[in-house]
Amino acid sequence: MSEKIEKYVPCPKCAQQSSVELLCSVNTENDTDIRSAIFDETFFRWKCKKCGFQTKLLHPLLYNDVKNQFMVYYIPKVERRQISDEKLELEFSDLSYIKKRVVPDINSMKEKIVLFENNIDDMAVEITKSAVSEIVAKSTSRTVHSGYFMDMDKEKNAMTFQYFVGGDRRPYIQTIRLEVYNRSVGIVKKYFPKENKKAGFLNIDSFWAKEALRKYKNATY
Repeated sequence: MSEKIEKYVPCPKCAQQSSVELLCSVNTENDTDIRSAIFDETFFRWKCKKCGFQTKLLHPLLYNDVKNQFMVYYIPKVERRQISDEKLELEFSDLSYIKKRVVPDINSMKEKIVLFENNIDDMAVEITKSAVSEIVAKSTSRTVHSGYFMDMDKEKNAMTFQYFVGGDRRPYIQTIRLEVYNRSVGIVKKYFPKENKKAGFLNIDSFWAKEALRKYKNATY
């Protein structure tokens, strides 16, 4: 299910127009090198054929992992909470068992890929990150801008996140006990059992987590 389109791109430095073939839909079973190219950030790298200027050419990409049954739709700076893809829904009549997410940036795309490859509930992770970010804010006395999953170590009963704090977006590592994540899994199972059954691609991020926690608190008090 790989799909390519051709576009003409002007160089930001010399203004020379050149044609470029963009891979906008990939299947990891066929495109075996795509994952590593995304993670080392060479996938979106572009070089002008005339002057050699290099930059990132960001464009929508649908990442399909058939083995692990998930799709991640990267749409730069997307703000919508839910994206429908009629062409995709027509091509595959039953995608209810597939986790489908839409993300606005490359770091979020990487995070979703790692979570789903390791069968970790991204909704529970977002709820956990939201709760832990308050601890980080108090510990650092700084504004928390974003946070990402880093690692889960079941032997050490630990989950690790990296947050970016303060005006300089300084990285801050926070490790928690797995019980915190497990409680979030329980919240998702009890209060949001149909979330993954929704049509289209869902934007499961910090905004979703805050709304989920608000609904959970309203339901329990």
